[in-house]
Amino acid sequence: MENYIQPWEQVSLYFEDVPIWPISLLLFVLLIGVGVDVINRRRRDGAVEYFEEAFQEELAGLYPAVTRWPDDLAAYVQPRLPVLRDAFEVLRVFLPQNQLREYNAAWNRFYEFVRTNGIEQAASSVAVSQEAAVSQPDLHQRQQDFHNLVADLLAFTKQFKK
Repeated sequence: MENYIQPWEQVSLYFEDVPIWPISLLLFVLLIGVGVDVINRRRRDGAVEYFEEAFQEELAGLYPAVTRWPDDLAAYVQPRLPVLRDAFEVLRVFLPQNQLREYNAAWNRFYEFVRTNGIEQAASSVAVSQEAAVSQPDLHQRQQDFHNLVADLLAFTKQFKK
Protein backbone atom coordinates (compact mmCIF):
# COMPACT_ATOMS: atom_id res chain seq x y z
CA MET A 1 0.00 0.00 0.00
CA GLU A 2 3.04 2.28 0.27
CA ASN A 3 3.30 2.66 -3.50
CA TYR A 4 -0.34 3.58 -3.99
CA ILE A 5 -0.73 7.01 -5.60
CA GLN A 6 -4.01 8.83 -5.46
CA PRO A 7 -5.61 9.45 -8.90
CA TRP A 8 -5.35 13.27 -8.70
CA GLU A 9 -1.69 12.94 -7.66
CA GLN A 10 -1.08 10.69 -10.65
CA VAL A 11 -2.61 13.26 -13.00
CA SER A 12 -0.60 16.11 -11.44
CA LEU A 13 2.61 14.08 -11.76
CA TYR A 14 1.80 13.44 -15.42
CA PHE A 15 1.40 17.16 -16.09
CA GLU A 16 4.68 17.89 -14.31
CA ASP A 17 6.55 15.58 -16.67
CA VAL A 18 4.79 16.33 -19.97
CA PRO A 19 6.15 19.16 -22.13
CA ILE A 20 3.96 22.28 -22.20
CA TRP A 21 4.08 22.95 -25.95
CA PRO A 22 1.50 20.31 -27.03
CA ILE A 23 -1.02 21.66 -24.53
CA SER A 24 -0.31 25.23 -25.64
CA LEU A 25 -0.71 24.23 -29.27
CA LEU A 26 -4.01 22.48 -28.54
CA LEU A 27 -5.33 25.52 -26.67
CA PHE A 28 -4.24 27.80 -29.51
CA VAL A 29 -6.03 25.65 -32.12
CA LEU A 30 -9.18 25.56 -29.97
CA LEU A 31 -9.05 29.34 -29.55
CA ILE A 32 -8.72 29.83 -33.31
CA GLY A 33 -11.62 27.41 -33.92
CA VAL A 34 -13.90 29.27 -31.51
CA GLY A 35 -12.91 32.59 -33.10
CA VAL A 36 -13.71 31.34 -36.60
CA ASP A 37 -17.05 30.00 -35.39
CA VAL A 38 -17.97 33.35 -33.81
CA ILE A 39 -17.02 35.21 -37.00
CA ASN A 40 -19.05 32.80 -39.16
CA ARG A 41 -22.09 33.16 -36.92
CA ARG A 42 -21.91 36.94 -37.20
CA ARG A 43 -21.57 36.73 -40.98
CA ARG A 44 -24.51 34.33 -41.16
CA ASP A 45 -26.67 36.55 -38.95
CA GLY A 46 -25.77 39.52 -41.14
CA ALA A 47 -26.70 37.56 -44.27
CA VAL A 48 -30.05 36.57 -42.80
CA GLU A 49 -30.77 40.16 -41.77
CA TYR A 50 -29.73 41.47 -45.20
CA PHE A 51 -31.92 38.89 -46.96
CA GLU A 52 -35.00 39.73 -44.92
CA GLU A 53 -34.47 43.49 -45.11
CA ALA A 54 -33.91 43.37 -48.87
CA PHE A 55 -37.22 41.62 -49.44
CA GLN A 56 -39.06 43.85 -46.96
CA GLU A 57 -37.67 47.10 -48.40
CA GLU A 58 -37.61 46.27 -52.10
CA LEU A 59 -41.07 44.73 -52.10
CA ALA A 60 -42.69 47.32 -49.85
CA GLY A 61 -46.32 47.62 -50.80
CA LEU A 62 -46.34 44.11 -52.25
CA TYR A 63 -45.25 42.05 -49.26
CA PRO A 64 -46.35 41.21 -46.53
CA ALA A 65 -49.53 43.22 -47.13
CA VAL A 66 -50.51 44.36 -50.59
CA THR A 67 -51.12 48.09 -50.45
CA ARG A 68 -50.16 49.01 -54.02
CA TRP A 69 -50.11 46.34 -56.68
CA PRO A 70 -48.54 47.59 -59.91
CA ASP A 71 -50.19 47.18 -63.29
CA ASP A 72 -46.97 45.68 -64.66
CA LEU A 73 -45.28 43.58 -61.98
CA ALA A 74 -42.29 42.77 -64.17
CA ALA A 75 -41.53 46.43 -64.85
CA TYR A 76 -41.97 47.30 -61.18
CA VAL A 77 -39.72 44.55 -59.82
CA GLN A 78 -37.10 44.62 -62.61
CA PRO A 79 -34.99 47.44 -61.09
CA ARG A 80 -35.22 45.75 -57.69
CA LEU A 81 -34.09 42.31 -58.86
CA PRO A 82 -30.31 42.97 -58.59
CA VAL A 83 -30.64 43.74 -54.87
CA LEU A 84 -32.91 40.73 -54.31
CA ARG A 85 -30.57 38.49 -56.30
CA ASP A 86 -27.58 39.72 -54.29
CA ALA A 87 -29.38 38.94 -51.02
CA PHE A 88 -30.27 35.51 -52.43
CA GLU A 89 -26.61 34.82 -53.30
CA VAL A 90 -25.33 36.02 -49.92
CA LEU A 91 -27.68 33.73 -47.99
CA ARG A 92 -26.99 30.74 -50.25
CA VAL A 93 -23.47 30.41 -48.80
CA PHE A 94 -24.84 29.65 -45.34
CA LEU A 95 -27.55 27.14 -46.26
CA PRO A 96 -26.94 23.44 -45.70
CA GLN A 97 -26.14 21.52 -48.86
CA ASN A 98 -29.33 19.45 -48.66
CA GLN A 99 -31.48 22.62 -48.85
CA LEU A 100 -29.81 24.27 -51.82
CA ARG A 101 -31.97 22.56 -54.43
CA GLU A 102 -35.21 23.72 -52.80
CA TYR A 103 -33.76 27.19 -52.24
CA ASN A 104 -32.76 27.55 -55.90
CA ALA A 105 -36.15 26.19 -57.01
CA ALA A 106 -37.96 28.72 -54.78
CA TRP A 107 -35.93 31.55 -56.31
CA ASN A 108 -36.60 30.29 -59.84
CA ARG A 109 -40.35 30.12 -59.18
CA PHE A 110 -40.27 33.66 -57.77
CA TYR A 111 -38.22 34.99 -60.69
CA GLU A 112 -40.40 33.29 -63.30
CA PHE A 113 -43.57 34.61 -61.64
CA VAL A 114 -42.22 38.16 -61.62
CA ARG A 115 -40.88 37.91 -65.18
CA THR A 116 -44.25 36.78 -66.55
CA ASN A 117 -46.32 39.15 -64.40
CA GLY A 118 -47.82 36.12 -62.71
CA ILE A 119 -49.58 35.05 -65.86
CA GLU A 120 -48.76 31.59 -67.07
CA GLN A 121 -48.34 31.79 -70.79
CA ALA A 122 -49.47 28.42 -72.03
CA ALA A 123 -49.57 29.55 -75.63
CA SER A 124 -47.86 32.46 -77.29
CA SER A 125 -50.94 33.20 -79.39
CA VAL A 126 -52.90 34.64 -76.45
CA ALA A 127 -54.18 38.06 -77.37
CA VAL A 128 -52.79 41.05 -75.51
CA SER A 129 -56.30 42.30 -74.81
CA GLN A 130 -57.12 39.07 -73.00
CA GLU A 131 -53.98 39.40 -70.86
CA ALA A 132 -54.80 43.00 -70.00
CA ALA A 133 -58.35 42.16 -68.96
CA VAL A 134 -57.61 40.71 -65.55
CA SER A 135 -60.59 40.01 -63.40
CA GLN A 136 -60.59 40.85 -59.70
CA PRO A 137 -60.48 37.21 -58.50
CA ASP A 138 -57.56 36.54 -60.85
CA LEU A 139 -55.70 39.58 -59.49
CA HIS A 140 -56.34 38.42 -55.95
CA GLN A 141 -55.02 34.95 -56.84
CA ARG A 142 -51.87 36.48 -58.38
CA GLN A 143 -51.30 38.53 -55.24
CA GLN A 144 -51.75 35.44 -53.08
CA ASP A 145 -49.35 33.45 -55.28
CA PHE A 146 -46.78 36.25 -55.05
CA HIS A 147 -47.14 36.34 -51.27
CA ASN A 148 -46.63 32.56 -51.07
CA LEU A 149 -43.52 32.69 -53.28
CA VAL A 150 -41.91 35.40 -51.15
CA ALA A 151 -42.88 33.57 -47.95
CA ASP A 152 -41.29 30.39 -49.32
CA LEU A 153 -38.02 32.25 -49.86
CA LEU A 154 -38.10 33.91 -46.45
CA ALA A 155 -38.83 30.56 -44.78
CA PHE A 156 -35.20 29.56 -45.33
CA THR A 157 -34.08 32.13 -42.77
CA LYS A 158 -36.17 30.71 -39.91
CA GLN A 159 -33.66 27.95 -39.20
CA PHE A 160 -31.01 30.53 -38.29
CA LYS A 161 -33.07 32.43 -35.77
CA LYS A 162 -32.77 31.71 -32.09
